[in-house]
Formats: sequence, structure tokens, C-alpha cells
Amino acid sequence: MINFTASRPARFRKAVFLCCDKAFSKYAIFLIKQIVEKHPIADFDICLCSEEELNLPDTLAHLPIRLCRIKMPDIVVKAPGSDRISPASYLRLLLPTAFASDYDRILYLDADIFLAGGDLSRLLDVELLADHPVAAVRTSHQRNKMRRHMPEFKRLRLPPAPYFNAGVLLIDVPRWEQANTLTRALRVISDHPDALDMHDQSVLNLVFRGRWSELSVAWNWMYSGRFSYMIEACDPFLIHFAGRFKPWNTLTGEFPPKYPNAYRDFFLQHYPEAAARIPVPKSIFAASKFHKKSLLKQWYDFNRFKPYMMRFDDPYCVMDPDS
Repeated sequence: MINFTASRPARFRKAVFLCCDKAFSKYAIFLIKQIVEKHPIADFDICLCSEEELNLPDTLAHLPIRLCRIKMPDIVVKAPGSDRISPASYLRLLLPTAFASDYDRILYLDADIFLAGGDLSRLLDVELLADHPVAAVRTSHQRNKMRRHMPEFKRLRLPPAPYFNAGVLLIDVPRWEQANTLTRALRVISDHPDALDMHDQSVLNLVFRGRWSELSVAWNWMYSGRFSYMIEACDPFLIHFAGRFKPWNTLTGEFPPKYPNAYRDFFLQHYPEAAARIPVPKSIFAASKFHKKSLLKQWYDFNRFKPYMMRFDDPYCVMDPDS
């Protein structure tokens, strides 16, 4: 049993969860503010979870956030990490078990996501394939080669298989619990630490190999130079700045100004000390080499990505990733 504390009781049987440490909390709260504004009458809780005590600035005290704290087991605290990935990312492994009595459905979102559209309540109600505890979006590394052999599977001498990015997870909590997922995840961390190239994402892909439902890329568009221009044509709902370069730390023209400006305006109003470190972003023409290379890549890859991009007619459904 995972113990937790919460700032308020659960109101609904489904919830959107974000997990972070104190340093990353302002980016999580930016996304939460977007969710609240786009879902003024929500039928789900919004939960922000950390191992540390988090506080909202006074200007955001009105947000309907359920602040939760979970103490991570030692085996999770000592799990493989990096200078860029906080141990707080492993909290997503604990959420369904910790909150099993509160929620039947959980939508987990990474904090470095920008909400551009979509109905999260409707997504929370999407039916998963039989016996699948989670739904997620295939990793961008398999968009142009859907059977690409991912490093974790190679290392454990497992054959190629579909692989998902764990930044967006739609979780059926009863199925997660019935599958004894947390115990299996902790066993993977204990038995195969050298295979966890992508940390908790590696754990989840090893646990759910062959047992996850695929969501449309609209729900987890991995932003990079390789896909930066397709984004306008494909119009995804959740834009995930998953790489090292973010629209609040790379302001030399790589990102369209609308993203860094949105974060900067938010920080100016609610975190002025952070805004002081974010200058006005430069024009995309300041990064001409980057954008020319990006355009060439997308021109070259356009037809190779077409089969993947056209898999979903309806973003509010799931598919078998092996189909």
C-alpha cells in the first residue's frame, strides 16, 4: 500500500495527474492552468503530485488543484536517472495503486506539455482494448519505422515490439491493479537496472509489452525539428517538449514565438523571478540553419511518416499497436 496525503478529498472518479519536483512545479502549473481554462466545467479532478511539499503562488490559489504527496520507496528513489530526468518521474508508477480507492481512470501528463486543444474528459472515457491497463502514443522513434528495435528490448534479447512514450498515459486503474503492475514494475527496476535507458518509461514498456492500447499521435506530439512544420497541418491536442531544449530555455529562434511567449507571459504574471531569466524570443530567422535542415528532413520523411500519421480517423479511440 502506498500512503499519500492530499490537500482536498477526491470529487470525481476520474482524474488528470501531473508529477514533478519543486523545481519543475511552475511548468506543471502552467499546464494545469491551461486545462482549467479549456475545461471550465470539468468532471475530473486535477492532481499535482510530488514527494516534496508544493505551494501555489497567491495569484493561482483559486485553481482547483488537489495537491498530493507520496513518499517513494527506496528502490524507486535509487532507480536509474539522469541530470535531466528527475526521480519524480517515477511517481507515475505509484499513482494507480496509491489512488485506487479514489479513481477508476487516471490520465497522466508530463509537465512539459502544452495543451492546444482536445477534450480531456472525453479522452478519460475512451474504452481500452480488452485486458489492456494503459493506452499511450507510440514513440516518435517508431513513426517512420514502426518495428524499430528499441534499446531495452535489444538489451534483454526480446524481439522488436511496439513501444510507447510514457509522457501521456491513459490508465484503467482496476485493470492496472488486477495485473499487479506495481509489483512487476519494482521487479523490473530491481532485476534489470542496466536496461532502463529511458528510466520509468523503460520500466512501463517492459511491463506492458504487448498489453497496451495505442492512442492517436494527437495526444502526444513529440516536438522536435523533425516534426516542427507538420505540427500545423496535423493540429495535435497535446504538444510534448520532451527533449533537452524547451520553449523556456531555448530562445534563439528554434521555437515559433507563440510557445515561449505563452510561458513568458505566464511567468511574468505568476513567477516574476523566473520570467526575469527568459528574454524575449528571437525570430525563427535567427536560427535559419536549424529551420532549413528541419524543412529538408520533413520533405524527405513526408511519405515515410504518412502510414503512421493516417492510422487514426478518430482521435477518441484506440488501436492495437500491432495492427
